Amino acid sequence: MDVPQVSLKLVFRGEELPRLHSVRFISGSDTCIAEAPQDRDLAKAVAVALLLFRAYSACQEMTLFRIRAAKPASFIDTILNAKKQSQSKSPICALANGAFLRLFLKPCPATSRYVDIDLARLKPAAIEVVLDGRVVSDPRIIKQMITLIAARKSWELNDHSIEALLPQPQDSAPTASEQQNPSAAEAAPTQRAASPTGLDNPAFIAIREAVRNFCQDGIHEHLHVRYVRSTAELEDLWEIDNAAYGEASISYEKFQDWWFSYPSGLHALFFRTRVTTGRLKESQLNGRVMRPFINDSTQFWYISGIVLRSELRGGRAIKILLSRAIGCWLARAHIHFPCDLLALAYSEQGQALLEGFDFFKLQNAKAMPDGVPLFALQVSDREQLLSSLNSKGVDPCPPVAKPST
Repeated sequence: MDVPQVSLKLVFRGEELPRLHSVRFISGSDTCIAEAPQDRDLAKAVAVALLLFRAYSACQEMTLFRIRAAKPASFIDTILNAKKQSQSKSPICALANGAFLRLFLKPCPATSRYVDIDLARLKPAAIEVVLDGRVVSDPRIIKQMITLIAARKSWELNDHSIEALLPQPQDSAPTASEQQNPSAAEAAPTQRAASPTGLDNPAFIAIREAVRNFCQDGIHEHLHVRYVRSTAELEDLWEIDNAAYGEASISYEKFQDWWFSYPSGLHALFFRTRVTTGRLKESQLNGRVMRPFINDSTQFWYISGIVLRSELRGGRAIKILLSRAIGCWLARAHIHFPCDLLALAYSEQGQALLEGFDFFKLQNAKAMPDGVPLFALQVSDREQLLSSLNSKGVDPCPPVAKPST
């Protein structure tokens, strides 16, 4: 009996911080869609596993594709745990009445820590990867996406291995099947058997390890190292260089000349899409700075002035204030999603409020011109923002009260 083949379309958003936005499960003429707007752990786990599988697109005739975890608390455990939850309300668990998760085969014995991909139903080339509206097939970009997604959960790719078993040639002995076991971090397509690509640039490895080991406040999850891609980024980087070296700094023109001559020789540490720095005090934000953005679709928003009289604190007043204020902002502002919300925490109460709404500390107080910590929240889309606010008891679009009769 022929096993029905399926194909998948994985839609990601955010080049610098890829998040799985939706999964399309296509079987014949039927298409099922699961949205993953809240970026749950399961969404990250299936994204990493399927992207690793997609990286083997040249191996069309594999008879085994297995991802094995050497340690607990891996993305493999996340997938296996989800398969056990028959009553889960997760859109990914429920996708195609559970047929999507059944593409990940259970290990035998059940206590083993690995998953196999159901090669009878899914081939690597049947997975389409879309990032910000563009189809991605370059294995180098896919590998970078895997690294960025795994880093947000501190899943060490080097703690995972891939076993790709290829069919034996007809003229070989029955036991001559080929099997290799490269690190999952080095997954790449080959013509015959899986083999690792070249190692990452040493600069990437060194800085990535430094960030992982020395940042203790969660910032490392949003930091990454890459090439400078534009003159705007180059100008930001030169300003930081110039402030650090003073008179010993080279001119911007020479800085730019070096970059044009050898672009891959210049790397920078970025927070999402920006070279990390903090230059302006709140008092330096003025109307002249803001006016050019009034009619533009804007990604970065600064929140300021959340103040209540002391007798109103601790009650429903703050939720009412936030509901009305955010409702007006969503109705009138030109918001470019994904967007970043930024705010300074001038007090312990202010910090507690921001953390209660899932803001994370972006800069410590000593690194900021105002001497207070900067907090940030990234929102992938309007639906995610509304869902998050509603879970905190804030309704930005409250129903209009009916007049009493």
